[in-house]
Amino acid sequence: MAKGLLTALGVMLVCTIIPVAQFLLAPFGPFLGAYFGIRSVDTTGSAPLVAAAKFGAVVGAASAVILVLIAVILTAVVPMPGKFVILTWIAVAVFATYVAGMSTLGGLYRLMKTRSAALTTPAEAG
Repeated sequence: MAKGLLTALGVMLVCTIIPVAQFLLAPFGPFLGAYFGIRSVDTTGSAPLVAAAKFGAVVGAASAVILVLIAVILTAVVPMPGKFVILTWIAVAVFATYVAGMSTLGGLYRLMKTRSAALTTPAEAG
């Protein structure tokens, strides 16, 4: 699970630091990260939706920890009025939820694609 999590977080980071493409890639970063990261997770014996939801929850929790650390540092260093502090914490909750949801979708797409390719026989493919 750790290898898949680090792969997902790495892909999300790469999608956000590419200078020009970040506007297009950053929103899809969690989806792409989970698509590639769930390859390293053992999902045998569970339904694709359950496995993808577990992986999405782990990626969402890891990103929530990172976002909370950034928000704590930001609110401690930058003097902000109270309403901006509240908006900062609302953004942390929204982005963590978004990452968890998109990671679940990316992992689910990968698992469904892999399992449907395994079920397809050569006569059906050609």
